[in-house]
Order: sequence, then C-alpha cells, then structure tokens
Amino acid sequence: MKASSVVKIVLFLLMLIGAHVLFGLTCNRFQNQYEVLFTQGKPLLDLALWTFGSILLVALIGGLVAALVRPFWVVALGFFLSALALVLAWGFNLYSGVAALIYLLIAILFANDVIHEMKNQLAFSTRPIQVEQKLLLLGLALLAGAGFALGYRAGIERSGSFIPAAYKQIIITVITRSVKSQLESQTGLGAAEVNMALQQLQQGAEKFWTEFERMLKPYAPYLPFVLGALVFWMLETLLGFVAWIPSLLLSGIIPLLKAVGVTHEVVETREARRLVLE
Repeated sequence: MKASSVVKIVLFLLMLIGAHVLFGLTCNRFQNQYEVLFTQGKPLLDLALWTFGSILLVALIGGLVAALVRPFWVVALGFFLSALALVLAWGFNLYSGVAALIYLLIAILFANDVIHEMKNQLAFSTRPIQVEQKLLLLGLALLAGAGFALGYRAGIERSGSFIPAAYKQIIITVITRSVKSQLESQTGLGAAEVNMALQQLQQGAEKFWTEFERMLKPYAPYLPFVLGALVFWMLETLLGFVAWIPSLLLSGIIPLLKAVGVTHEVVETREARRLVLE
C-alpha cells in the first residue's frame, strides 16, 4: 500500500474518531441534562440540535469510511477506536461500556453490509450506504436512550423523586393558568375567592404527585430503562425524517473527493462461473 493511501486512511479514521468524540459529549449532556427533555424552550432546542447534529455527522463520516477505507479489518479497527473514544468522552461506567460495546457490534455489522453490497455493484454508488445507514442510526439512537436512562437513574437516587420537579412545575402551571382563566370569567367570584381556589388546586396537585410517585415506587428499578427505551423509540422515529441529509451530503462529497484527487476510479475484472449446457 502506498504511503499516500496510508495517510488518507489515517485522516479518515481520525475524522471518524472525532465525530464519535462529539457524540460522546452529546451522550454526556443527555445524561447530565436529562430533565431538559421534560421542559420547553431554548435548553431543549440546544440539546436537540446537539443530538441530531452529532448523530448525522457520525452517519456521514461512518458512511465515507465504510465506502472508501479498505481492507475491512481497518474499518473495524476505526470503529473500535471510535467506540472507545466515545465512551471516554461520555464517561466510562459499566452501563455506558456495555452500550458502547453493543454499538460497536452494530457499527461493524453496518460497515460489513456496506462493503458486501458495494462488491456486488458494477459501478460505485452511495446506495448501499443509504440502505444500510438505518442500522448505524439505530445504534446511535440506542446510545442516546442509554444516556437518558443513566441520567434519570442517577436523578432518582439523588433526589428520591421519580418525576422531575421541572415537569411537575410545567403541568401545574398549565393547569393553574387554565383554571384561573375560567374562574376569572365567572363574574360572581372575587379576587380572594379565585386565589383561594388556586391554592386549593396547587395543594391537590401536590397530593396527586405524591400519590403518583407512591404508585411508581415498586417499579423504580425499571422506570429509567423504560423511559430510556421510549426516548430511543422517539429519537429513532424522528431520525427517519432527517436520515436523507447524510445521503445527500455524500452525493456531493464523493465527486468532490474525486475532483481534488483524494479518490480515483479503477476498473476491476472478475471471473464468473456459470452452469451451462454445451
């Protein structure tokens, strides 16, 4: 293998590792800011942009590596180093380590499928990446869901509350605002009566949350993972609407790489065995 080819492969693998480091930091944010998913506004938007941006970047670079880097064991090594960098950026523990290992197996399977499909093509095409990309996105969504579950679990242990305080406050505020509007529209009630009714409403809401958490207590060990699975499902569904972005970018990047001389086309001849009557 030429020295220039080795340099190019190393650069692509470094880009893959860098993309995974960014996603590892996103998983760390998911874990430490899990309560943001129960709120509204700019913090939720920032977390969403970090999540979708880093996932799509990994999908883009991962697709390029699977399409261009050879042999297969080098691609597998690249994803192994990337998974290791990801879990270090995220924060290593038993659960994040297991999640990263599962992701590594999914990523290697993705790369193997892409390479296999490309070998069966007569001309280079990004179609195998587009088809198999959903497997890689599934693995990335799984990691994000695991980050949420770990953060939620730590939050329960820290506060002893199963429902985040921010979520409770949002629900109480929405209900209070609605009830206050209805009470004020009734001309027979004065300000003192309205305030009294709202205080009783808040007391009732606090009793409801207390009773609700008492009902959830037997399921406390499983609740973070159930909600983490729900986050995974929601993220996987939403990624289906933006999965076209890496494919579109690849369609533009591949010709650009050919134009600047990073890649070039070669013609291969193959032997074919056929069964005939002669």
